[in-house]
Amino acid sequence: MASANPVERLQNEALCPICLECFTEPVSIDCGHNFCHACISRYCETWEEESPGHPIQCPVCKRKFKKNNFWPNWQLANMLENILELKTARGEDRAGPFCQHHQEQLKLFCEEDGKAICVVCRESQEHREHRVAPVEEAAQKYKTKVQQALTQLRKEMEAAKRLEAKEDRKIKEWQEKVQVQRQIIVSEFEKIRQFLTEEEKLLLEKLATEEKDFVQRVQANLTDLSEQSSALGKLIAELEEKCRKSSVELLKGVRHSLSSAETIKLREPEATPTEVKNRYKFPEHCLDMKKMLQRFKTDVTLDPETAHVCLELSKDRRGVRLGEPQRAVPSHAKRFDTYRCVLGAAGLRTGRHYWEVEVEAGDKAYWTLGVARGSLRRKGWFSMEQEEGIWAVRLIRGQYHAHTCPETRLSPSRSPQLLGIFLDCDGGSITFYEAEGMEPIFSFAAGPSFPEPLYPFFWLMCPGTSLRVCPTV
Repeated sequence: MASANPVERLQNEALCPICLECFTEPVSIDCGHNFCHACISRYCETWEEESPGHPIQCPVCKRKFKKNNFWPNWQLANMLENILELKTARGEDRAGPFCQHHQEQLKLFCEEDGKAICVVCRESQEHREHRVAPVEEAAQKYKTKVQQALTQLRKEMEAAKRLEAKEDRKIKEWQEKVQVQRQIIVSEFEKIRQFLTEEEKLLLEKLATEEKDFVQRVQANLTDLSEQSSALGKLIAELEEKCRKSSVELLKGVRHSLSSAETIKLREPEATPTEVKNRYKFPEHCLDMKKMLQRFKTDVTLDPETAHVCLELSKDRRGVRLGEPQRAVPSHAKRFDTYRCVLGAAGLRTGRHYWEVEVEAGDKAYWTLGVARGSLRRKGWFSMEQEEGIWAVRLIRGQYHAHTCPETRLSPSRSPQLLGIFLDCDGGSITFYEAEGMEPIFSFAAGPSFPEPLYPFFWLMCPGTSLRVCPTV
């Protein structure tokens, strides 16, 4: 239905097709359509950005026109000014919207229909039986409800964001754990491949040695049989020759020939193996990590000259305990004076080495184990990172960490009572195991090799903590 107010109908005809507001500085283009000057200018710029090289089309009729080829429509601008003056003269410039049917201000709110009405609508048959309230009063009431709803929704939004952040952290933590496990798996299978390659080489060398021994023994047997065959051939020829001679000639020396024939006896060849099939079954211990690492068991003892004054070493120099008070020991360049550390007595430069350490577990245990460069600083504070020359894991307040940057949190399936440390100097890796179940805990890949000898490294951080290296068997 058309509006009952002709001024409003006229004003609706004076809306810009782009912004749908009354024209501001109206201009016309080639096809005759009118737009706000700012609206058609932005439209042209947007067209050139999105469709470079294509002719600009009118937003209404799609006819082509040139950019900036528009001119002011003064008649339309004057008409808009007249409309505003007419509304002012009719008193329609009062604040607030008006009822489309009665041209009265919308001062009431119908609760049943949920819309604003005027006083004339209030008396109509449509709204006479409905509950109504002043617009401002109803607006205040619903504004309060909206504020309450917003408060609750904001709380829900904050809770949702906290849960979202928590789930994001779960993904990150899980990916970090997966990455640690991936490195461990790759490292472990690389060790297995190395062990299998070495075992294959060893078995092939043994097989080649046995093949050579077998061939030599058979060749000796063949030589001996050849010599016996030659002797038998000569004796046979001699007896055949006698058979062809006269009786007198046959009897001459026949007793000697017969004696030789009676005494000669074929010597059996020396016994040699007849099969090799089941003598080289694949060794089961190649897939037993514990047995494989035992091949590289290294005897580790502690160097008392490096031990901090609060550390007590056992007589066999395999055990260390953090006690109080400090011991009266001479101070020299090798001794740690700040951290309660001690190094192994022997540096490891080449080859593979494995040792096990009895450790304490639980919330009160506080220790760090691994390897360190011999050039590690002994005086003052230093960083517990690889750049400083330390590759280690630690237990603090019941939580295991690897000394990476940043630290890697570890989650072994059970707390180690026995920690295994495998150092591959040539391969440049250090791997830590829960030695009873041989579960890999963490592996460092330091590079192709280490530039200097590495020493077993022990750091005790809580009084009463003790560690002990297991002796080699």
